[in-house]
Amino acid sequence: MSRRGFDSARLRWIFVASVAVFALAGGLAACGDDDDDGGGGDSSEAKSIYLNAYAQEIPYFRDWQAGATAKAEELGWDVTGEYGNTTPEQQVQQVENALVQQPDAMVITPIDEESLVPALQQASDQDIAVITLGATVSDPNVITSFVARDNYDIGKQKAEYVVEQLGGKGKVGIIHGIRGLTFSEEQAKAYEDVLSAESGIEVVDGPYTGGFSADLGLDATANMLTSNPDLNAIIYDNDDLALGGAEAVRNAGINLDDIVIVGTDGGEPALDAVEDGTIDMTISLCGFREGSSAIDTLNTFYEDGEVEDRIVSEVEVFTTENAADKRAELDQRIECN
Repeated sequence: MSRRGFDSARLRWIFVASVAVFALAGGLAACGDDDDDGGGGDSSEAKSIYLNAYAQEIPYFRDWQAGATAKAEELGWDVTGEYGNTTPEQQVQQVENALVQQPDAMVITPIDEESLVPALQQASDQDIAVITLGATVSDPNVITSFVARDNYDIGKQKAEYVVEQLGGKGKVGIIHGIRGLTFSEEQAKAYEDVLSAESGIEVVDGPYTGGFSADLGLDATANMLTSNPDLNAIIYDNDDLALGGAEAVRNAGINLDDIVIVGTDGGEPALDAVEDGTIDMTISLCGFREGSSAIDTLNTFYEDGEVEDRIVSEVEVFTTENAADKRAELDQRIECN
């Protein structure tokens, strides 16, 4: 080969090699971008958030949807919300329909621990962030984080309050909500642990009503009082049950001053009842604040690419003695509702 031909061939080889190097570098850069994106994404971008709460008739769930919506809109995110209305099949269908719209994230209070798992697995496969709020599903791998208060601690505080009010002696009835629901079962375990340690306390462990309405609380309490008219206290899983129970106590001709009634949730009707002495104590789940916390958790995920598996939210204790002053101190809408 002539010197000129050799130089020409060498130049062609250098050109081809240079193109290959630039192509490889571009490919590596593209791979690097994929890795840098991680699981979070850009928090400055507008997000679409889908909310699904357990039931609209319970104030706590309306409150957390309101809190989540307010916080999301503050961040410039778009929000749509629904309620499962205590029906697992309906909630699953709603979530599956929402997945078709491919939201960036979902905040959900599951009605059933098992039913939603396949739908949330699909959400995970689509890189949709999922926050469970207040209750969660059986498979932690399909969610991004779980935001909730400590239900066992709530039950413990309620039972300890009753023991204190009775001076360690008396007959205590318990009216549960939904069997198998984390909210009910963790409180039930706490009631048992506290009350069984008190030799002067006799426990009448009542029914699981299957829901959280005043009507269910009224009926369950009326039945319990028929067999146990000498109850000194009744612990309810939530305030709606307690409000119905207070009505049953009145109907039985028992003075509300003669029986200790405690609940959980802390919606406006319950706080009014605590303040006027119809209910002696409630633990507010601070739904508005908890909903806002779920959106804060999502924002952290988008900013950092990761978030803690469990976020424990705070609660507020209201008694007849402190309710008026505490309500005056707190911004009910923002700090605790």
